[in-house]
Amino acid sequence: MAASEINALYEQARTGDPVKEDLLFKALTVRFRLFARQRVWSEVDADEVVQEALTAISREYQAQTFTVSFSAWAYKVLDNRILDYMQKQKRRSGKFDHLTAAESVAAAHRDNQYIDLKRRLLACLEKVGTANVRYARILNLQYQGYTTQEICGRLDLTATNFYTVLSRARSLLAACLQQGDVDS
Repeated sequence: MAASEINALYEQARTGDPVKEDLLFKALTVRFRLFARQRVWSEVDADEVVQEALTAISREYQAQTFTVSFSAWAYKVLDNRILDYMQKQKRRSGKFDHLTAAESVAAAHRDNQYIDLKRRLLACLEKVGTANVRYARILNLQYQGYTTQEICGRLDLTATNFYTVLSRARSLLAACLQQGDVDS
């Protein structure tokens, strides 16, 4: 279900239509599970995070006035719950408490490598988007958890064309990560 459809369901649910409210939360549950499972590796924990987000949304959505769309706000609520979960996990594990000074330096170095990889990945995604906007859009929609059919419908593509464009986009991204440049 597209964000515009979720926003339309929100408008109908906000008026008090229980059927539309049920449809809205079912649609959010499906989308949120896809989104959360990409970020939280434990399926049980991901479902728990989704339930916390849906609970918060159900308490607040009728009273909110949005400067952005309902869908964007709802995803931000979920994103905040995921960040809270990650912070709790980090505190529980006592990540660096038991390490010696040398091990702490090594662990911090490993974490910095992930930060460098994230920076390189974001830079490469920007380069891929500059080389071809369609590539970036398809990568983004797939990352958000949209199905092939939904992406094809949004971008007016055939499934074969979608897989071709996705393959090219991934190849450009991989080349950029390896070499630091994108050749379109």
